[in-house]
Amino acid sequence: MLSSPVHVRTAVSPKQLLATASLALAVFLLAPLSAGAVSFTLEDQSNKGVNVRLTADLTIVGDILTLVLTNDSMNHSGGASPSLNPDDLLTSFYFDVFNGVSRPTLTYATAVGDVCTVDDALPDDCSLVDKENDLRAFVAKDGTWQFRDGLSQTAGASTLTFGVGTAGNNSLMPNGFMGNIVGRFDYGIYAGDVTTNNLENFQPLATESITFTWSGATGFTDADIVDKVLFGLGTQPDSTHQAPEPGAVALLLLGLGGLALRARGRR
Repeated sequence: MLSSPVHVRTAVSPKQLLATASLALAVFLLAPLSAGAVSFTLEDQSNKGVNVRLTADLTIVGDILTLVLTNDSMNHSGGASPSLNPDDLLTSFYFDVFNGVSRPTLTYATAVGDVCTVDDALPDDCSLVDKENDLRAFVAKDGTWQFRDGLSQTAGASTLTFGVGTAGNNSLMPNGFMGNIVGRFDYGIYAGDVTTNNLENFQPLATESITFTWSGATGFTDADIVDKVLFGLGTQPDSTHQAPEPGAVALLLLGLGGLALRARGRR
């Protein structure tokens, strides 16, 4: 004779719920980093004490490596922070792609972004079209964004091999960009509407972001993008800043969830 099935109701404690929620939050936050672009965000201050927020999104799809470089200071956590000085402009970026054995041989394919001529007393004129469809710098006086490889710029324990920049970076030689090819801060990426004469005289600047692409990434994936990068601000640049590793925020929140769990358990 078959016995009747026994239904067991399992009680889930608040502690277990909190642990599950913390883990789910961490998985949710980490998922975009493993499934799409490798994203870096830096919040810091320029040498002039202006709050800056800079982002970089790198991704590899097939043969193409894409970088979206953004001056996102208008969305700074401390409030909108428009660029006021050359030191506030995003003018260079260093990164690396390494699979433990080799690096790709990259060919500079495109660099596209909106360009404005800026003036402190008038609205910035963003109708400039002579450069925005090709912001690559190759020869003397191009003045836009040069790409360099074979560099040895350090960020923590990592060596960064690749870089793009529009400033001469003489202070970082031999890892800088060539002053006879790029300029001072022309086509640096700014945020907001220019309201200071420190940036005016109808200076051409890139607004918000530039999208760069390279071919030659076949055989590499997002997992090979090194988790250290440097952002450069200003004219030489005046400062470089290392961004937190991608995913650090998610891991921090996971840690906070664990602390909350322990505190709940004690109660």
